[in-house]
Amino acid sequence: MFFIRFDTRIVGFLLLFVPVIFMQAQTVEQVKQSRDYYWGEGVGKTLSLADEDALSMLIGGISAHVESSFSVHTKEVSDNNKSDFKQYVNSVVKTYSNATIKNTEILSWGEEPNVHVFRFVKKSEVYKIFAERKQKIRDFVEIALTAEAKYQVADALRYYYWALMLLQSHPDGGSLTMEIAGKEQNLAVYLPLQINAIFDNLDFSVSGKQFDDNITHYILQISYKKEAVVNCDYSFSNGRSWSMVISAQNGKGIAEMAGDTALHKDIPLKIEYAFENEWRIDNEVYDVLHKVDPVIFKKSYRKAPLTISPTTKESVGNERVVAGVAGETVETSGTTTVNIPPTVKTIDGTSYLPMLQRVENAVRKKTYESVRDCFTADGYDIFTKLVQYGRAVILSQPVYSFLEFEDGILVRALPMRFSFQNNRRIFVEDVVFNISQSEGKIRSLSFALPNNVCSDILKYEQWETYSRVAIINFIENYKTAYALKRLDYIESIFSDNALIIVGKVVKNYTGDNILSNNVKLTPYSKEQYIKQLATVFKSNEYVNLKFADINVKKAGKGGEIYGIQLKQDYFSTSYGDKGYLFLMVDLNKTDEPIIHIRTWQPEKDPDFGLYDISNF
Repeated sequence: MFFIRFDTRIVGFLLLFVPVIFMQAQTVEQVKQSRDYYWGEGVGKTLSLADEDALSMLIGGISAHVESSFSVHTKEVSDNNKSDFKQYVNSVVKTYSNATIKNTEILSWGEEPNVHVFRFVKKSEVYKIFAERKQKIRDFVEIALTAEAKYQVADALRYYYWALMLLQSHPDGGSLTMEIAGKEQNLAVYLPLQINAIFDNLDFSVSGKQFDDNITHYILQISYKKEAVVNCDYSFSNGRSWSMVISAQNGKGIAEMAGDTALHKDIPLKIEYAFENEWRIDNEVYDVLHKVDPVIFKKSYRKAPLTISPTTKESVGNERVVAGVAGETVETSGTTTVNIPPTVKTIDGTSYLPMLQRVENAVRKKTYESVRDCFTADGYDIFTKLVQYGRAVILSQPVYSFLEFEDGILVRALPMRFSFQNNRRIFVEDVVFNISQSEGKIRSLSFALPNNVCSDILKYEQWETYSRVAIINFIENYKTAYALKRLDYIESIFSDNALIIVGKVVKNYTGDNILSNNVKLTPYSKEQYIKQLATVFKSNEYVNLKFADINVKKAGKGGEIYGIQLKQDYFSTSYGDKGYLFLMVDLNKTDEPIIHIRTWQPEKDPDFGLYDISNF
């Protein structure tokens, strides 16, 4: 009798390998014969090349199936050239590839240089992907409608246009409807009309001018439906080229002309609506807008006459001092104020005006050292960082309001513009001064929140006005710290055991790090967050945060502890994103705020919405 001895490791390998090959072959044939799947296969020298072929074939199969639906709203392309139409549909369906990959099953076998890849996905999953984009279109329209109602023109145009572009990439785009103001609207018709209506209701006028190094800076007043816009992005032509995109705020913008301005009768303007520089903040938008043909809106081109209207002329002289409150409406023809809460002590700030005028002149002449005596040591450090942030230029003659807060005076606001050498963007920001009453010097500066955000906070009348102003002051300092890359300050305001998280809903999840509504948390320590932030600051010329749509709730215990929800647009030299920021902050000591929780969501979760203080 003979005995043959096998290495058990080899036997084990063979027993595993043979069934896998059999199962792959069986699965491939089953999928090919089924009507429930889209599939594609590829062969290549490497796994990535084979996978690329398989994905291309898969997308081609999906494209062929939905081509007839696309023809409804792209008939002109179809009539002109059928082959071009097929190519168009195929390229548009590719914009779903990122989503498709998430739900695609993959089989691979073989070795280089003969690798096989087979991809397949249930047709029902593809329909879900189309449904997700349909919902995203409607979400964008909702965001735009809300923004338009608040005179956030830049936001409204961005989301109307992006919704219109996503519509071009959807098989049902020609027939997709949505109820708006009680009426069912066909979005393919509604969106272009709405975008043009915004252009029709925008007004640009020149309210003043100033000179600097042979450059005439024209101050623009921008209104929508006769009200100052909260934001509006545009560029202007100086007769030779178009400027960088300018982000105007609170109805104020700027246009700059070199040489003899007498040769110009008006300023050509182009209102931004495509926001190409921001496509990367949303991968889906980025893919689609690179594939579909743009829609051109000729009404986006406007002109601002160079004549200075007396109704918009900048206030001068004694009208520069107004006693008022952050975000409140004030008259600029004298010292009359309206709607000033009685619990806030406003003061006549005339005695501080000479110091502020010295600072203004130093910024204009770039003689910063000459006003060091106007600042505390910390204040001067912040001031130098601010004026170096984006080559600061004073936008127009300020109308200051003075508000007594804590042991200091908040002075609102000096309008300035900031531009960046390596990026085609200009920001307009109002600068707030914080003056120490005991020292009579400026101890801090910050970028103001938009007027509408301030007003939204001041409407919480169930809280003391002091508390509402404290919230405004905190958010403005938070926003400014990121812009000026004040890592030491940011580190100081986060609790040592702060919870910094991103979250998602996981149904039936029973593990650790779980909140109500089955929200699974992915936490970051303060040390990890600060380290990551240091890298961001080092690698970017600028960081700029824009806040809107604020919601504030007060904790049931603990005194002055608030949950602050904000819609945030984040811009930096190399990156941008949009989403929702939540901060739980302790303001019991307003000069020493402490953030206990920071969460970030790129979009509202369909199941639980946004984080708020009730989650904690």
